[in-house]
Amino acid sequence: MKDLLCDISAFRYWRLPPQVRALCPPLPRPEEDRQRYDLARNPTAAVVLGFPLYTLVRTRNKRTCPASIRQRLFLGELPRESVLETEHGFLVTSPLLTTFIMSRHLTDLQLLLVLAEMCGLFAVCALPAALEADLSRAIDSGAISTTFGWVRCPSEDGIASNLWRRDALVLGGDLDRFCSDVCGMRYGNRFMAVSQLVPLGAASPFEVEAFLLLGLPRALGGEGFCGIELNVEVTLSTSARAIVGKSRVYIDLLLSSPDGRRQVAIECQGKASHGRAGDGLRDADRMTALQAMGYDVLLLTHRQISDEDRFRAIVKAICRMLDAEYRDKSSDEQRAETLLRSELFVDWTKLGVIDGKMPARHKMARSWTAANLSE
Repeated sequence: MKDLLCDISAFRYWRLPPQVRALCPPLPRPEEDRQRYDLARNPTAAVVLGFPLYTLVRTRNKRTCPASIRQRLFLGELPRESVLETEHGFLVTSPLLTTFIMSRHLTDLQLLLVLAEMCGLFAVCALPAALEADLSRAIDSGAISTTFGWVRCPSEDGIASNLWRRDALVLGGDLDRFCSDVCGMRYGNRFMAVSQLVPLGAASPFEVEAFLLLGLPRALGGEGFCGIELNVEVTLSTSARAIVGKSRVYIDLLLSSPDGRRQVAIECQGKASHGRAGDGLRDADRMTALQAMGYDVLLLTHRQISDEDRFRAIVKAICRMLDAEYRDKSSDEQRAETLLRSELFVDWTKLGVIDGKMPARHKMARSWTAANLSE
């Protein structure tokens, strides 16, 4: 019987580019490695996935406690299409079941960030130095193809980054169907409530952070802007096309006024590091082309959103562009924003890592309630 990886082990697998998976040897079969000695020396487990491995069991009498394994018990019927075969000698939970199981030890905002990556157009994967070297040699020698559908984004200094572009692992319809399957389970209502806030189709952690700061309700620490769209494709007019030399561009975040008459195109600056090299608003020509089509264009940096005073000035500027009145936050809303910021700006390479030292009461204190999320 093959191991069924789940929780953080499955999340690491889903973050792993296919180019890297192609270099990984299979795991030994449990029935041929009962004491898990071979597993302890296996580079896929030891280097790529990391110990302990988290596996899913379906009955209590199946639970064992080898040093290299931690087990999650899942009673009842599994959601549809939630277990998938791999080429590496193990089964893996689907991206959504992986996230659902992780929700047991994540705060609400951490759960939201994990879902945003699963539903986004990016993955964050920090490769160990030895594996990085193996990948470079394999690509240079032609031993593996580079056309796996995942593209590595360059960093601002031109070296390889931890950010990869890929198609979304989870689509909006998939998320809705999964929520209907788990709605009656433990943690199901909380998962459904958090899923309602997920930004679909974000291209980078930066876009996720900006979207949440601008779009979350004020009661949850955001600014409450409605109708924010991510990575909007714009077909240019003839005159705008002459400016930029392209027929279409992409807007990172598009905000619209309630009546739809005013629109603000927001560009998340630092394109090479945030994940859309070659697309969208990258230079003055693209900005001018969009302005020629009636868009107000605003450049946004990570430094601006991470600094509260600078971000407040940006929000007021957006309100002016949308002909909307800015309202100062109440004391409760300010506390909610402080809580949001305390968890939002994280090291994405460590997202979802299990922290056994965090008391459950502390995690609850840092979480939103499902009731608030559903309002």
